[in-house]
Amino acid sequence: MFLEPPKEIQLEFIKKENFYHNADKIDEDIDVLIDWLSKQPHLPNVADRVWLKHFLIGCKNNLQRTKKVLESYFVVRADLPELFDDLTTDAEWAKNAMKIGKISLMPKMTPEANRVHILRTIENNDSEFNAVAMCKGTLKTIDYLMRREPIYGMVFIFDLQHCQLSYLLSFTPSLTKNLMRCIHEATPLRVKGIHYVNPPKFVSRLVSFFKMFLPTKIQNRILIHENFESLHKHIPKDVLPNEYGGTAGSIEKLEEELFENFKEDDESWKSRPQADLSKRPAQEKSSEMDMSGTFKKLNLD
Repeated sequence: MFLEPPKEIQLEFIKKENFYHNADKIDEDIDVLIDWLSKQPHLPNVADRVWLKHFLIGCKNNLQRTKKVLESYFVVRADLPELFDDLTTDAEWAKNAMKIGKISLMPKMTPEANRVHILRTIENNDSEFNAVAMCKGTLKTIDYLMRREPIYGMVFIFDLQHCQLSYLLSFTPSLTKNLMRCIHEATPLRVKGIHYVNPPKFVSRLVSFFKMFLPTKIQNRILIHENFESLHKHIPKDVLPNEYGGTAGSIEKLEEELFENFKEDDESWKSRPQADLSKRPAQEKSSEMDMSGTFKKLNLD
């Protein structure tokens, strides 16, 4: 997959948003991060300067924030193995998930330098929906991106044309909380928009309930679109696939390209560095909103 680099309009935005730093300063900060990681008893030694550079830039070159997010990145992968076990393309969960849903990345950035990630359900009555697998697919996509470029921001589009109510109800509060922890606390990215397209009638009330568990900033970035003209007010047509009234190409081709490119990372996913939680220094746990239970008792009439 060819991910187009930032052009002049995106570079102007990147500089305005303080993502830009001179190369010498970035090199110095990467040295600091490598040294810091080597002194953390529970974190792996990482010397991949390109990956660390992307991480640092994604944190707007803030060293302290980068250290905090780096620790969370490794800790959450050890703490929630169900979301990170076996991320290779030939994993059984991945094969099953593709019978229900598809994921893609758009080659072009938005003018604000955001990458657009589309998840859509497909028509299939023979396979069971697996919410954990869909979460793993998104986390895998984020990791794929971080290896290739700094992530300045991401926009998520959920195409619900063939979505059943049972699919959304399988995203339990605890799974939702864990997914948000992985994205919001443990990756150097900003969620700039969440857009629902082709929504069934039940989506509006369910999304309103779901919003209660999200930060206010993200709540305000969630939109439900009854038509693609509404979506075009937020995302330019040249960024979107043909099926959404855009000009970026066939969504099926983009999905196939992403899956093929995922294979480039299979070996690294098999041997990815991990945290050793048994060596983690004692820390006070921050209070978390209770999200135990499921959505199954939610009244959507």
